[in-house]
Amino acid sequence: MHHDKDDPKGYYAVLGLTSIVSAEQIKTAYRRRAMELHPDRNPGNNTTQQFQFLNEAYAVLSDPASKAEYDTQTIHSSAAEPETSKVPDPIVCSVCAKVSAQPRVVVFRSVKSFLLLTIRKPIAGVYCSPCAQKQSLKASATSWLLGWWGFPWGPLYTVHALVTNMFGGSHPPLENARMLGYQAYYFYTTGRPDLAQSIAQNAMKYCKKIPTTLGRNAAGINERDSLTNNLEAFIDELGGDKDNRLKSSWGLIHGRFFIHLGAIAAVAAAITITVINTAGTHYSPPRGPMPYSAQAVPPATAANGSATNTAQRPVNATNQRETAAKKPAYVRPKTAPNGRPWPRTASYLVGEPQTHKTGHSEVTIDNGQNNSDVFLKLVALQGAVARPVRQIFIPARSRFTIKNLTAGAYDVRYRDLTSGGLSRSEAMTLTETTTSRNTRYSVVTLTLYKVANGNTTTYGLPEDEF
Repeated sequence: MHHDKDDPKGYYAVLGLTSIVSAEQIKTAYRRRAMELHPDRNPGNNTTQQFQFLNEAYAVLSDPASKAEYDTQTIHSSAAEPETSKVPDPIVCSVCAKVSAQPRVVVFRSVKSFLLLTIRKPIAGVYCSPCAQKQSLKASATSWLLGWWGFPWGPLYTVHALVTNMFGGSHPPLENARMLGYQAYYFYTTGRPDLAQSIAQNAMKYCKKIPTTLGRNAAGINERDSLTNNLEAFIDELGGDKDNRLKSSWGLIHGRFFIHLGAIAAVAAAITITVINTAGTHYSPPRGPMPYSAQAVPPATAANGSATNTAQRPVNATNQRETAAKKPAYVRPKTAPNGRPWPRTASYLVGEPQTHKTGHSEVTIDNGQNNSDVFLKLVALQGAVARPVRQIFIPARSRFTIKNLTAGAYDVRYRDLTSGGLSRSEAMTLTETTTSRNTRYSVVTLTLYKVANGNTTTYGLPEDEF
């Protein structure tokens, strides 16, 4: 096959260049092609002869004198039959080995996990569009089956891999610009300049995606600039339609996109249905550490001598859920439970008993950074039944100190008067020690759960435990 009259021996073709290039561009192109064609990097492929021809071309074009002589020969050879040389080998698909006008360097992700070990493997190759779609399904199938079973990275890496593969993998811009530029020149040397121009324009699109800053990688910067200049010169030399692009077969919504999407949707639906139907999803707040009575003092003994305590009756979780389902929407009460108006400042509820007040310990309740008023009970966890010992109203952005508390175990239970939500703190133990010199006692501050970095761990609270 004949070569272009401006390149009778094919020296510029094997380097992927045109005749109007600088010495630095020739050097950069040679290094790139030498890496691609070196026999050590291509075991099983007969690249030795191409590698030798590449060295021959570089020896001529890297020397200014021999390059000038070669370029002069091209002028005189225009009227004669040019010398024959090998047309550069085309880029072929890694899977089907077919020559394509739209090959791409694509990287898919595959994840395999086992307990604490998670391996992310990139699957890279040069693909035609149909083979790339098949490869994306294979990589995703491996991740679906083997990617989830490592902690903690297995699920995270698997989701990332599935989404990446669903959208066609990643396309490294520098590698694709380089490859498409070479493929454009191949089609040009085979007498198809229109197709060559279209491929070169696609290569330019990838050039524009190459990062403008490549850190300290001077070779990468030089190659990017050289590649851009070569492609621009190549497209200008071909002339013709400047926007002669091929219809892309590499859209994000490709032929097998909906297979990926359907698999993800099916699994997500199955997980959602399982969660909804799991009995554990019907939340039932944990019970307190002991039976509870809302009465501050034990009820009067009945005539038969037995005390009644409705709080000690067992509570069935199913009945709790049914009661909660029938409960009307919460409306903030206009008055306190004793029928009196709510206090205007943080204080005890008037008329409610105050017990366990023979000590020195103090508990401060900090509601200073919350926007909701709270109705709070300090509950003594003593004896057979837990009972409230103080009942307090604390407005939003306020705090209150409970004083003269007897040593012992307590917790705090409160209602958010805006939302109606109930919460319970962890149990706390107040201590008091008297010596010959002084008395040491507990001073505790509890910041409520909405406060950033608050020190109170809270739990949901059933209505019958408030």
